[in-house]
Amino acid sequence: MKAGIFDHIRILVEVQEGFPPHRVFPAGTEGTVIECYEEPEEGYAVDLAVPDTSSVTGFDYANVILMPEQFEVIEAT
Repeated sequence: MKAGIFDHIRILVEVQEGFPPHRVFPAGTEGTVIECYEEPEEGYAVDLAVPDTSSVTGFDYANVILMPEQFEVIEAT
């Protein structure tokens, strides 16, 4: 497995959200791995941090499924 749960990652390619409103996230967007899958193939559920000035935290979050080649690990836990 390339990453583990709670690893901090950066996406390397543009990624589209799988659920409406189907937002598009540019390469360089950072997030956190929240689930790891081995079947039917290696994949990762990732919460991406999306800047949002209307939020108390300054971010909104979007969940996407990524393949290993779509991201790099910035900080392993």
